[in-house]
Amino acid sequence: MADDNNIFLKYNCENESLSDNLSIKILSDLDNCHLGFDRYGHHKMLQLLPLEIRPKMLSQTVVENMVESNMQLCEYGECCEFSGWFQAHLSSTPFRHGLVCLIRQQKEGQVSQGDAATMCETAFGSIEITCCKSLETVLWLGQELLSGTTAATQLYVKKGQQGCTFYLKHNNDTAHKVKSEVIMRLTYEINVLLNNILGSNLLLVLGHLLSCDSMEDVKMALEQNGIHNSADTGSTNTEESLKGPPEPGSPIPEEWHDTLDMSYLNNYEAGEYVGYKKTAEEDYWCYAVIVEHAHRYKIQIGKDKVILVSALDLYQFKQENKSSSTGATCIELVQLTESVPRSSTTMVLPQSLEEAKKDIEDCLAEIWTLSAEEKHKAINRLWLRWHPDKNPDCLQLATEVFKYLQNRIEDLENSRTGNQSSPQWSTNFRNFYEQWNQEAHRHRCGRERFSRARGHNTRYNFCTYHGNVPQPNRAEAQRWLSQAQCDLAAAHNDTGGRATEWTLFKVHQAVEKALIAAEYRRHGQYSSNISISILAERVSDYSPKLHTLPSIVSKLKQLGVDAKTTQYPNYHPLPNIPNKMFKCENETEVLDMASKLLCKI
Repeated sequence: MADDNNIFLKYNCENESLSDNLSIKILSDLDNCHLGFDRYGHHKMLQLLPLEIRPKMLSQTVVENMVESNMQLCEYGECCEFSGWFQAHLSSTPFRHGLVCLIRQQKEGQVSQGDAATMCETAFGSIEITCCKSLETVLWLGQELLSGTTAATQLYVKKGQQGCTFYLKHNNDTAHKVKSEVIMRLTYEINVLLNNILGSNLLLVLGHLLSCDSMEDVKMALEQNGIHNSADTGSTNTEESLKGPPEPGSPIPEEWHDTLDMSYLNNYEAGEYVGYKKTAEEDYWCYAVIVEHAHRYKIQIGKDKVILVSALDLYQFKQENKSSSTGATCIELVQLTESVPRSSTTMVLPQSLEEAKKDIEDCLAEIWTLSAEEKHKAINRLWLRWHPDKNPDCLQLATEVFKYLQNRIEDLENSRTGNQSSPQWSTNFRNFYEQWNQEAHRHRCGRERFSRARGHNTRYNFCTYHGNVPQPNRAEAQRWLSQAQCDLAAAHNDTGGRATEWTLFKVHQAVEKALIAAEYRRHGQYSSNISISILAERVSDYSPKLHTLPSIVSKLKQLGVDAKTTQYPNYHPLPNIPNKMFKCENETEVLDMASKLLCKI
């Protein structure tokens, strides 16, 4: 017999080691008390006992915590494909679209589309994913650690006041079984974040949505499960954001004017989407795509309309700053994988008054060497860059810097140094202050309209909203191309007939990395687990010079270039192995074709 306050009821599914823990008294197995073998019946009988003598449920008393001292972060960091797969799916527009539909289905339309979208943004804006090399949990009873309860786990969720962190145990195996286990846990935790709004029948559909790779997959999953596709338009803006990048030459809506970066020192990459404004006086921006950069930028502002412009006529769309971590794969989920770094240079606002003053002095020194027209554009941009209406997140600093900027402009205009007889010194910028202030005010109003229409939890980010806007990344492209060249050089070392399969395999690696380099150069990202044939088809559309890539890759595959058949015996009939299956006579032709492909890219 024991004090009933210290007796616990344990189901078989709970940790068996608890029974051996001296500080825990477990109710005897009722199977041995002539009460039958129905565990659920036993539980119902115990619930009939008065509360003061009823055994406590062990699962409601014991707490599972992560063993932080044993946790090791994933060695791949933010490049981890395993956690990246879940991050990409959780943050995708199609998944959010499907989740909004599930919420509205559960509430039979009583929750508006906007409210459902806001619920998703609120919940997912507070989720982080951390990938770990090792992950263990231990059970606690109050303040007491229960010895012998440490166990490895695939997923642990740590909740906090500001949100929660999903800790994933890294797994090199992305097989269906592994993904299913994580998805099952994620499904439960997502519903908890949504205050358990979804019933058990819709939780199965939620798990299905987490496996969907595209909007088409999501719509099919909804249809198969009898869920109304009720999030096509309105505050989720799914259809608009999936239509593709806006047409070059089309006007930029006023709600996006405030996201245009006013720094005139930015660098631009070919293929990058930018804003274009012909003169400082007009209040009209249009979308444009960088085509080429010589001394000026060649841009496309229509299907067949390409013009030459100054950098002062171009505006980058601001990117959200992403705090760097020291080794942690800690990713805040946004509606687009923004982890891909940009190779075009975006100037970051100084964080202190002294830094800002120095920045302004450097800018003004350069601006005062420009022609009158260019100087006017540059001062206009510098004015807007520091205007308080355009800096709500650092209002106090912006106000001080803005005053300093205005004083320095007037000092320079009143100065008698320099060649004042030159026409470029005759501009009186004071005449434009009111016009520029009104412009900044319109930008603020446009930003506020965006937030009101879509909910304050929707990030004000052009590239996030338009999920497939190209963001070329020259630096990352060069990295991949350099490794492709190294792989091709290594392939030459295996020629001679002794290891033809390695020659073909390394050629495959070189070709794949070269094609990925082209993807980075064009879009700033690439899709993993895609064959070189599909990659070649995509890349061939980027330039007329690349139209022959699919035929080159097709010929290479015919000659044995493949990642699987060159490595694994099970891709060949018994008793053959890869080393005996490829003709060394093809080595020279394969290497020549691969070299031509890399040269084209």
